[in-house]
Formats: sequence, C-alpha cells, structure tokens
Amino acid sequence: MLTLDSLPKQFPAARFHAEWRLMTWHPTGILTNERADRAVELLESTEKLEGRPFHRYIDMTGYTRIKIDIDHIVRLARRRKRSYKGALVKTGFYAARLLSLSIAQMYAELLTGSRIQACIFRDRALAADWLGMPVTILQPPGSDR
Repeated sequence: MLTLDSLPKQFPAARFHAEWRLMTWHPTGILTNERADRAVELLESTEKLEGRPFHRYIDMTGYTRIKIDIDHIVRLARRRKRSYKGALVKTGFYAARLLSLSIAQMYAELLTGSRIQACIFRDRALAADWLGMPVTILQPPGSDR
C-alpha cells in the first residue's frame, strides 16, 4: 500500500515536499502507455493520501525514448480532467526535446478548463518561479543543489 513515507521506495523518481505543497517526479527510461498509467495512479493515490491540494512538477528530460500513443495521452488527460475536483493546482512540465515538449503541450491543452493548470518550461528556474518555490526543490534527486 502506498503511503507518503513509502513513496520514494515505490516510486524512486518521485518526492513529496510537504513544506512546499509539491510533488516532484523525475522519471527516466522509456515513456510508454503503461508507465504513463502508473504515473497517473501515483498521482491519484497521493491526492487521496494527502487530502489537501498540491502542485506538481514533472521533469521529462530523463526519458531516453517516448513510445506513448497519442490517443492514450488524450484518454489520460480526459481522465484527470474528470477525476480531479480539488482546489486549483499547477502542474509544471520541464522538457528539452521537441517530442517531450509536444506531448506536454498536448496534455496541457487537453486540461484547459479543468482545476489543473499546466505549463511547459525549457528553463527550470522559470518553472520554479511559476510554482513559487526555490529552483533547488526542482533538481533531480541526487544532483548537486
């Protein structure tokens, strides 16, 4: 069972920063439909566990390949748009490659009109400013801060 304490064990690339009301996620490897589903399950589980709204930050620069179907992105965005009923939250996507930027932009556009405000960044410092926190919080785990 997922708890906020077990989050780093079950999702090593994810961290919940309670003092900043933020979940950061630094996935690596290949983005597939299955891994995207697991990420949404992580998010929905954390929302239930925490019980209070929190912002999100996804660093897509660790992906080595992207093999997600476009219709899968549409389904996930629609699911999040329907299922999230909490207070307004921000989701910042940090990406550098064109494909990652395009996927994040598509997802953000599909969330328009929901309680989830998404924005895409090529600069981590701009993402930190938009989220209202120090840039060091957004660094990948184990990196020099």
